[in-house]
Amino acid sequence: MDSAPAQENQRKTPRWRYVVPNAITCASLLVGLVAVGTAFVVGGYTDAAWLVVLSVLLDKLDGTAARLLKATSQIGMQLDSFADFVTFGIAPGTMLFAAGLNASQAGETSLWAGETGLWLLGAACATFVLCACIRLAKFNVLQEDLPADAPKVFYGMPTTFAGGLVAIAWILGDKYQLGWAVDVLPLVAVGLGLLMVSNLPLPKLVVRKAQWINAIQIVSVIGTYVCGLLRILPEYLAFNVVVYALVGFAWGALNRKRLLRYKRLDPYPDG
Repeated sequence: MDSAPAQENQRKTPRWRYVVPNAITCASLLVGLVAVGTAFVVGGYTDAAWLVVLSVLLDKLDGTAARLLKATSQIGMQLDSFADFVTFGIAPGTMLFAAGLNASQAGETSLWAGETGLWLLGAACATFVLCACIRLAKFNVLQEDLPADAPKVFYGMPTTFAGGLVAIAWILGDKYQLGWAVDVLPLVAVGLGLLMVSNLPLPKLVVRKAQWINAIQIVSVIGTYVCGLLRILPEYLAFNVVVYALVGFAWGALNRKRLLRYKRLDPYPDG
């Protein structure tokens, strides 16, 4: 008896509401593809990094649009995962590999020099990409299994933050002419990859009961969009991401036992 009204409500939902967030997601995916081409074909590593930052902003925007328009859908969730894999997995990994390859050929790196060095560089970048893929697959499974009253947390570092952090770190390295960045960042990416596939809880940016926390979040988000769109103050972007990660993971570690009760740790329950 209740299925008919539910179906009627679904038919009344305007289709354009779903088009808006999905169009933003597709735009983010295209920006990620442009970042890959910019890094590997053109050699514009810093431009590619800023494009990844732009995709971070788009990734947050599509989720906000879906909630405001009440247009969340299974297609939207799957499409978002595909876009995130390209933009925050493949694009940063390609950027780091292309930069390391170029530095190796120019004799500007000792860590990734020679055939062995390039194989190690490829392994490091591939590890980051694979971890991003695994992270996104686990996220989709968890979204289906978590109860409605589960805490608003991520389990492991989101691909958005990992990819964005790699991009911001590269931008800072280029701005301050840190030649060692091309050696260190692939190793940092491996560490971020391990954080992505970890079970460490990290709180989401949601409305809190404490108004001062909401005020800080709003100011931080506005500042991030301004700096990201204008391509200025990467230091501010890095500060926001690093502080969020440190404080968030510290809080998650203190509350880990309580939070993990809501998460199914075995991803293969039928195996």
